[in-house]
Amino acid sequence: MFTRRPSGLDLGPLSQQDSLSLFNHLTTTSNEPEVDAARQISDALGGIPLAISQMAGIIRRQDLKLSEFLMDHEEHASLYGTKFDTNLVTYRHSLSTVWAFGKLKPQSQQLLELISFLDPDSIGEDLLEVSVEILSEGTPFKKSNYIEARTDLLQSSLDQRDKQKQHISVHRIVQDVILAAMDVERKRSIFDQVVRILWADWPSAMPKPSKEPVLPQPKSSGNRLYVGRWPACAAIYPHVLRMHQLSSAISDFSEATKLLFAKLLTDAAWYQKERGRTKQFDGFFETARSICESSTHPDRDSLLEDIHFCLGAIAMDASNFDTSRINKECSFNIVSKICKRLGTADDRLYLAYAERGISRIQDRRYEEGEADLKEALRIRKDLQNYIPRSGEANPSWALLFQGKREECNTLLLDSLAGREKALGKNDREDVRTGLILYAIGNLRAVQNQWEESFSYHRRAWHHMR
Repeated sequence: MFTRRPSGLDLGPLSQQDSLSLFNHLTTTSNEPEVDAARQISDALGGIPLAISQMAGIIRRQDLKLSEFLMDHEEHASLYGTKFDTNLVTYRHSLSTVWAFGKLKPQSQQLLELISFLDPDSIGEDLLEVSVEILSEGTPFKKSNYIEARTDLLQSSLDQRDKQKQHISVHRIVQDVILAAMDVERKRSIFDQVVRILWADWPSAMPKPSKEPVLPQPKSSGNRLYVGRWPACAAIYPHVLRMHQLSSAISDFSEATKLLFAKLLTDAAWYQKERGRTKQFDGFFETARSICESSTHPDRDSLLEDIHFCLGAIAMDASNFDTSRINKECSFNIVSKICKRLGTADDRLYLAYAERGISRIQDRRYEEGEADLKEALRIRKDLQNYIPRSGEANPSWALLFQGKREECNTLLLDSLAGREKALGKNDREDVRTGLILYAIGNLRAVQNQWEESFSYHRRAWHHMR
């Protein structure tokens, strides 16, 4: 699970001698005239390891003699502080006096502000590069801009870099201090930018909205059940979780920011569902639904349809058929009205018919379920580049429950042949082939063809594991 839990140990203040030894090691101080200055600085830092590391980083980056730094420290006591509370609770708030944030270059400050909104443990540098490019505000972007800003932060000991993984990490206290120093308007601006950056990099499961959206679109759409997107989702999800944790402390977002954030939360929660984590969604659906209820944004209905679709499918997995039915009916009503108004039939309408059909089969309304699923299949075939999906397995249940075994057999074998022709045998595109194999295995069991049933079920298991 990605839910954040406290980890690690609080490291208390070092002894005076250990503090001085650490400071001398980090600043490579060896000459006698500097020893007294080193002791004064070390004592002022109260033995706090992180504070010592930060100040040593500033001294190295600016190539200062310790006496020069001490003089600067005394001249700017209000910035750095002259005494540090070694109580770790109050230390979180007073440590901002240690970090010479104002001495960073503007682009380095901006990068650190952005990092403060992301998961501290592992931030992909590809994401940060894209972020810096977006934040360039129309000026020509060069990769050297990002490298220069990154170097500035590393030399100041404000973050760490894993060169092999190309990941950046940052201490949570650094994030807290930077956030505490930002006014509400700045927080709101950075939050909006980070939401857009994460959404632009997110491979969405949901089909593109039937109505042309006003909001920016994700990296890709219509990737539901596509396992190839999971690594990208896994990398971004912790950042979405971090943003969700911060969102309650920031108010008065624009309608566009709120709805785009709700879209990101909904898609991220659906990713958790695809991975089999169907009981806890970190409160994402509740927040997204709350945003929708008060929104007047033109894209609101499409998102609300997504939320009902997700909740309906999740309830079905939990055998909560009443909740499943209610949400699937709501989803169908929203998308059918939009498509009727636009005079179109698309992936979303296909999905709405398919899900309502499943709901009706659950309620043993087999003929109605069969009709919905056949309408869904008709819509799919009318769309370009038709490839059989797991939706072709769904009508088989309605046919099977009604005793239409031959029709069920033809549908499933044709669907399997269609997928194998398009994607090859035992494709790894997604789980849909496995679902068709599973349905054929069940049909063979009803037909008392036990060896074939076992064979298809084994193929399904190998495909989906």
